[in-house]
Amino acid sequence: MIKKIAFIALLITSTTGFAQHYLTYDWEKKPKLHKLSDDEKQESSIAILKKVIVEYDYEENSQEPRLYETKHTIVHVNDDKGIAQHNTVYISMYDVKRLVEVKARTISPKGKVVLLNQENIKEVSNVEEYGDFKIFAIEGAEMNSEIEVLYTVEKEFDIYGSETIQSNYKIKDAQFLFITGDLQSNVKAYRTLQTFEPVTIDGDKAQLLSIKNIPAMVEEEYATPKANNISVVYQCFPEGQNITQNMFWNNVSNNIGHQFFPETVVEQAKEDVNKIVEGKTDLTTYKKAALVDIFIKSNYTIVKNNNQELSDLNYILTNRSASDYGILKVYAQYLTALDIEFEIVITANRFLTKFDPEFFLPSMLRDFLIYIPSERKYIAPDRFEARIGEAPFNILGNYGLFISSDFQHYFSKIIQEDPEYSRIRRDMNISFKNDFESVTINQDQDYYGHWSETSRAVLSLSTEQGIAEYKDYLTGSGIEDKEILSYETFNTDMNQLEYNIPFQVKTTISSEVLLEDAGDSYIFQIGLVIGTQSELYQETERINPIEMIYPNRYNYEIIVNIPEGYEVEGLESLVIDKSYVARNGEKTAKFESNYKLEDDKIVITIEEFYKTHEFDLNRYEEFREVINAASDFNKAAILFKKAE
Repeated sequence: MIKKIAFIALLITSTTGFAQHYLTYDWEKKPKLHKLSDDEKQESSIAILKKVIVEYDYEENSQEPRLYETKHTIVHVNDDKGIAQHNTVYISMYDVKRLVEVKARTISPKGKVVLLNQENIKEVSNVEEYGDFKIFAIEGAEMNSEIEVLYTVEKEFDIYGSETIQSNYKIKDAQFLFITGDLQSNVKAYRTLQTFEPVTIDGDKAQLLSIKNIPAMVEEEYATPKANNISVVYQCFPEGQNITQNMFWNNVSNNIGHQFFPETVVEQAKEDVNKIVEGKTDLTTYKKAALVDIFIKSNYTIVKNNNQELSDLNYILTNRSASDYGILKVYAQYLTALDIEFEIVITANRFLTKFDPEFFLPSMLRDFLIYIPSERKYIAPDRFEARIGEAPFNILGNYGLFISSDFQHYFSKIIQEDPEYSRIRRDMNISFKNDFESVTINQDQDYYGHWSETSRAVLSLSTEQGIAEYKDYLTGSGIEDKEILSYETFNTDMNQLEYNIPFQVKTTISSEVLLEDAGDSYIFQIGLVIGTQSELYQETERINPIEMIYPNRYNYEIIVNIPEGYEVEGLESLVIDKSYVARNGEKTAKFESNYKLEDDKIVITIEEFYKTHEFDLNRYEEFREVINAASDFNKAAILFKKAE
């Protein structure tokens, strides 16, 4: 994992200086409560102000700028939930040289001001793996009061930085002030139409982003809310330096290239490769790469720490233990020994970060893949459950930096090459026992792509409880009283040499809850046999762009055997047709169910698909109609009555 790239030695002595804005910036001497609208009073909390000041400051005889960060917030809390969210303040001490100043106060509804007692500031180590923090409790907070916090830290100099502006509560006034004076710098805002404007602060050049009425970020299904927050990234260089984005990316490519494209293959790697392919003939490139992936994931352990030995190739090959960075060297050795052309891909989890090829930031460089161009397939070295195939779903759709063996690079969106990769085929045969005492369902299912990968991983790696819960899913989720009469799984081994071999399961279950007496007739809750479905029935306005976990398809055939002497009513509830049609006229999402009567059988077919994982937010209503169609089918019921 790349945390920071040493780019140019900072050996410049400067005599330049400029005013330090944090020394003069302050809160209002006589605070007053801010007025809220009737709608704002319904929220648990509202940020009146969220202001961040990032200030690079040169002093005489310094070799690099000093970096100061000031944060000023005013939050109006309306109820106990709002108080609980804001009455403890955490100040991260990551890369902080010193806490320059911190102060806080509450203003009660009657105007009483309670100031922070500095002795109440505590130091806490490694809070939930996020590092060290200064922490203090807010005193005097009550309903309809305001909490104001202002602090400044001096941080270790860093060329790069980022700040998340949006939060899970509304912000009436958000400001990001970037003060760099005459230093070369870049700053960029994401997911807002507002732009930075040049301003002058105490005679120094600066840029200001101001955004009004930022809505609260909310958790929504089919979304990546953490990565969707309004945010800012920035760069600032020591005096006399002006580094282009391409220079940054070239540096990464050369750095990575020299480490992961070996000029020679070491003896231990040659011996391992000979074992990997021993006795195997007519191996395709795909099978060679699959054998390498299987061997490494079956024989090596990835250790999550920064021990330097875990990145040393000889140590790794001898001890079969590596860091998630070091394991790439093993793949590189084995693939090179087999004359397999590959590229290193650096990217990020799209649920956390959107990779931007136009603005270099080390924190984007979080995840590594290996790409086999001839096969258009990916290896995820640190994903133990994954095998060579399509890109992991948490990467899919993000951009990546692709580095080739000549250390050249290019950017590409990471796409799914096979549009039919993830799909489920499900056939059911349904009969009724002893004049509608119970329902018997024989089910035959194939799971492909990410579905099969998940299934194999759960059954191979999960706890007993996890395996039991997944068995419940495979045999019909949502059928509470079911009795599992038979259950067999096939192709369960995670190590598959062929591309996209399905995970298979054959089951027989019995249930009484699916039937309900209605005099001389019986109501059959047929929709429940397809299992619990997602739904999007909320009435609130959609905030996030639409992103599914991955493209997928479902094809079901359900045969219902009609008992002798009965006829069926209500079949119209089985006919549903909802589609999302792209601008080019192609259906990119659909749920369609229908039926036909064949003698004493009802043959129901369902086709549901999502050909992409991204859909237009402006057409959210169409998308959710497709999603809700599956949920509507889940509620469908038919009536069996005595034939006249």
